Amino acid sequence: MPRFHFEIINGFKIEDPVGMDCKSEAQARQVAADIARQIAIDVKDSGARHVSVKTDEGNEVHKEPVRPSS
Repeated sequence: MPRFHFEIINGFKIEDPVGMDCKSEAQARQVAADIARQIAIDVKDSGARHVSVKTDEGNEVHKEPVRPSS
């Protein structure tokens, strides 16, 4: 099962050194969407953020924007 890392980017990077096993890239994108949604709930500022999904080799395969919660 491939391992993906979910980094938070907001002018600086919060790295995910451990990562998470996901069945597919699609599942990793869903995990990133869930993380982004929770960040939007927890952090009430308007700073531009996204969750970067990377493979174990360090290749970025997806960027999930953090959109303000309504």
